[in-house]
Amino acid sequence: MTLAPRTHHLTADDGRRLGVHSLGSGPGVLVVHGAMQSGRSQLDLARLLGDDLEVHLLDRRGRGTSGPWQPGDADAGREVADVVAALGATGATRVLGISSGALLALRAAAATGPVLTHLAAFEPPLYVGDDGGSALLERLDRFDEAHAAGRLDRATAIAVQVSQMGPPWLFGLPTGVLALAARGMLRGGRGQGDPASALELATDAAAVVAVVRANLGRQGELAAVRARTLLLAGTRTRPYLRRAVQTLAEVVPGAERVDLDGTDHGATQNRSDRGRPEAVAPVLRRFLLEDAPATRR
Repeated sequence: MTLAPRTHHLTADDGRRLGVHSLGSGPGVLVVHGAMQSGRSQLDLARLLGDDLEVHLLDRRGRGTSGPWQPGDADAGREVADVVAALGATGATRVLGISSGALLALRAAAATGPVLTHLAAFEPPLYVGDDGGSALLERLDRFDEAHAAGRLDRATAIAVQVSQMGPPWLFGLPTGVLALAARGMLRGGRGQGDPASALELATDAAAVVAVVRANLGRQGELAAVRARTLLLAGTRTRPYLRRAVQTLAEVVPGAERVDLDGTDHGATQNRSDRGRPEAVAPVLRRFLLEDAPATRR
């Protein structure tokens, strides 16, 4: 039987209503999605976990049922507070963060201490060493300038270069050429069944850039994480993401690292968006149920 999510809302610290899609039964896990996604982008994964866990798919502010975008939404501190509020409202003691959502989950884990028992982080875009040098800072500044000027195609092109989305030939294009390609991306929305306007997508990118910028050079602070931690990376993902996972494995006390064979940065998302949730679910289920009471069926 296919598990159907039930949608409800919680209130963030600043009064914002945030949507959550919940399904399954068992210990609660909050899923924090990444860029150009909404909570339902991991619905296939949630259904694979739902026989053993109650899965809560958070729509980050400005996305899905937590929209529309409002001034100030591109704020990493507010988004971390949203994750903490969602943990409290759902009662979940486990969290799965995906890409930029993994950075938010790591920050929330460092802030909540023993309240959070299990933290799984999938390919957080933490730029370390030379990856976080002057060239990155220059691109982040150029993104902010383009976004502030309303040059959404150019802003999106720079975001693609920063995140290294798509094949290398794509993010290696000159910014002007890539901006032309970005216009089609903006018209196409986030993915199948999840349309979004150009403004929504570009603002989504601004929120991700804010999270990336807020974490530059601060990985040492994540030694404060006390939750049992699993760090995940695909063997076919970008080298800078694998370097980030390795760095975190050395920083977060007792962290376990698992490489997902043959997967890339889209592994956790729905099959209709070329995800491979069946490759991720067994590893997550094993980890999230460690030291957990037996699940009632």
